[in-house]
Amino acid sequence: MAQERKYWDEEVETMPLDKLKKLQEEKLQEVVTRAYEKTALYRRKFDKAGIRPTDIKTLDDLKKLPLTSYLDDFCYTPPLEKLAVPMEEVKTINSTSGTLSGFTQPILISKRDWEFYFYGEARSRWTIGVRPQDVIQLLLGFESSSRGYQAIGSTVLLATAGRGNPDHQIRLAKEMNVTVIEHLPSLVLRYFERAKELGWDIRETELRLVAGVGEGWAETYKKRIEAQYGVLFRTLYGTAETGGIGVECEQGGGMHLFTDCGIVEIVDPETEKALGIGEEGEIVVTPLWNEAMPLIRYKTGDVGSLLPYQPCPCGRTHPKMSMVKGRVAHIAKVDGKRVLPIDVEEIIAGIPGLGEEYQIILDQPGELDRLKLKAEYQPEIKDVAALKNQLEEALYRDLGVENEVELAPLRSLARALFKAQRLIHS
Repeated sequence: MAQERKYWDEEVETMPLDKLKKLQEEKLQEVVTRAYEKTALYRRKFDKAGIRPTDIKTLDDLKKLPLTSYLDDFCYTPPLEKLAVPMEEVKTINSTSGTLSGFTQPILISKRDWEFYFYGEARSRWTIGVRPQDVIQLLLGFESSSRGYQAIGSTVLLATAGRGNPDHQIRLAKEMNVTVIEHLPSLVLRYFERAKELGWDIRETELRLVAGVGEGWAETYKKRIEAQYGVLFRTLYGTAETGGIGVECEQGGGMHLFTDCGIVEIVDPETEKALGIGEEGEIVVTPLWNEAMPLIRYKTGDVGSLLPYQPCPCGRTHPKMSMVKGRVAHIAKVDGKRVLPIDVEEIIAGIPGLGEEYQIILDQPGELDRLKLKAEYQPEIKDVAALKNQLEEALYRDLGVENEVELAPLRSLARALFKAQRLIHS
């Protein structure tokens, strides 16, 4: 029976590393050939680089190929020049969030692509521990996520249920005995706090698991959620363009890559040189399944690292990557050092008396002389000056940068309705 299975796709998820590598190389040759022969974008890029598909035979050869950028290649190339199938074979159209470009970009999807999306969504959610008996509350409106849960056999409370009203969604979750919530991590605590205000003690409900998607979150906050509310927090990572990339199993310790579905590299965001295991940089993905709109060495704009290989007690053989630490565009240069919002978030999360909301103030173009930060403090704090000094000392100790902190009362900083906005231009 399905609920007795340990894996969604045991043969693939436990495949020996040598077979995984061979599978990747076979699929890579197919994708590269298809992209060159079927799309104007990659024919142009490969010709300019002096590369032919026959030059790509191994994973090491991948580095010969040019990178695909989000803005110059994906945004500014007309959709038909990226399309590898006739337009009549496009059956679904998704889009990017438009966070970096300022406008959403269409993602053209064939029937086969869409079915593969569902496979990846189901496999990733099975990996985090979702089972057929679960009742899922989706708080983000992604159709593929819903279909993934439905493929497992779970009951899905749609994102449209509650009509976007948080109080209605919380009441529905209580009435429907929701066991799993899928949400943006930065909004999870806000959801739980509001539930408490409405008289809903989460520890007395059936809720057991939070699936975090869409953004990075401090590990300290994840552990706090687990300890305070008695639920597990698991992370899933992917993009609308590439599909699922990695997922956290029950053992934690990073996210298993979907090695059979894509090749993940890490490059220096400034030099674009490939980085080694454990080195932090921009995540680059070559999906091995995209039929309608192939992508080769696609720069995701996200920051992370590949982890040293260790056999996982869960039995899955696929290597792991770190949790995503944020966006390349959100790296702040402070006195020669790279600082991401999540670096600041980890420090804030570890100091009692501070709230979860914060803002990094960018008050000049280019590199900053010091880190300027606004953060909130809890109502019970009497000595705000001492708390401010504690935070400034922690920032200097852990990040090695001069800083200037302004503390504000709880709920006085602006809240984002979707993904958290941590960098503020003054």
